[in-house]
Amino acid sequence: MAKILISPIGVGGKFKSQDNYDREYQEACYKIGDISYPQSRFMAAVLYEHFKLDGIVFIGTVKSMWEEVYRFFCEKNGVQKNDDYWLDLACKIDDLKYDSPLNSLDLSPIEEILGKHSKCILIKYGIDQDELWENFDRIFQIVNWLNVGDEIYIDITHSFRSLSLFLFLTVTFIKDLASEKQIKISGVYYGMLDVTRELKYTPVVDLNPLFEMTSWIKGAYSLQSYGNGNFIAELLKAQNENQLANQIEELSQSLNINNVNAIKQNSSTLKTSLQQSIPKTPFQYLRKTLENFVEKFARSSVPESEYQLELAGWYFDNQRYATGYITLAEAIITYLCEIEKRDIRSKNAREEMKNLLCNDMNRSKLAELYFKVNPIRNSVAHALLEEGNNLPDISDAINNAKYYYQEVKKIFKTGRIE
Repeated sequence: MAKILISPIGVGGKFKSQDNYDREYQEACYKIGDISYPQSRFMAAVLYEHFKLDGIVFIGTVKSMWEEVYRFFCEKNGVQKNDDYWLDLACKIDDLKYDSPLNSLDLSPIEEILGKHSKCILIKYGIDQDELWENFDRIFQIVNWLNVGDEIYIDITHSFRSLSLFLFLTVTFIKDLASEKQIKISGVYYGMLDVTRELKYTPVVDLNPLFEMTSWIKGAYSLQSYGNGNFIAELLKAQNENQLANQIEELSQSLNINNVNAIKQNSSTLKTSLQQSIPKTPFQYLRKTLENFVEKFARSSVPESEYQLELAGWYFDNQRYATGYITLAEAIITYLCEIEKRDIRSKNAREEMKNLLCNDMNRSKLAELYFKVNPIRNSVAHALLEEGNNLPDISDAINNAKYYYQEVKKIFKTGRIE
């Protein structure tokens, strides 16, 4: 398990002349917390030393100051610089342009100086979508090179501002897609050179909370769209908010198993908790989203058939058609029990209501809907594999789901069997 820094490399600054880049970074006194690193040029070197990292991945274009990277780390690591390579590299870079082939430079000697767990990646300028996607492909190759459990530190101080943003989003994508490697993003750092003159030092800011916000957004989407609150629960547990996390998990589990009584109880419990004080974490910005979500299910005053019907509608809205059809079919039987004043939880009473529909000689609208919905319900509930004309067409079942829901809803509003 290694700790790896990913750092973009630019072309340097204009310090001695406003017309030409000096092909080096200006010296600064970087400060991380209470620890200062005076007379430092490379933010990457500061982070490497401060966090005792194992390797560096430098990302840059054909015009980046690779020759300065080579010179600096030769000196830092006490390695004799190859003057011929340095000069040849500097001359080549000076002649290259934004559209020069990426194989124009040989950066293997730099990788050798940087040592194990280090790499140099050449990318395009990213001036159009094709170049952006090519850059993504090249940066994404990092995931194949990392090992299970590696930690990533990101430096976005230098290079194009667009590259810093692109790198931030790319690593977010890598973390989600390469979840099997359990890659941890340990920090996203920015050296605020803009305020150096005012503060007399360059503060190093950890922007990791912004990265964490992407996780909260993903968790909110997962909960709102699929009823899966496990991701938000994990984030809350990391903040030691175990009670709230457990309540979200319990509601999520009851939705996933479609236990109507548990959904009611757990949503009511969570609703009460959300009315109390909320931790000052990114969760506070998602509170309203979660309140709206819980409100859909914390409706204990409505008839059971209406509750089941609205639950089926939510399942359909979120493309959980199998659970939606099971719930919709049961809602119709529950409605009949309510109309006939029978115990909705009695197995015998529910069987009688099914027989009532079967014996409906005039085929009421509700009976017609039930005998369209129930075969689909049976198919998904029993995972039927047999071939035959009696099994519902998958496309029709999906396309008609909302229609069946709306038609049943119209009948429920009448309070009669039509």
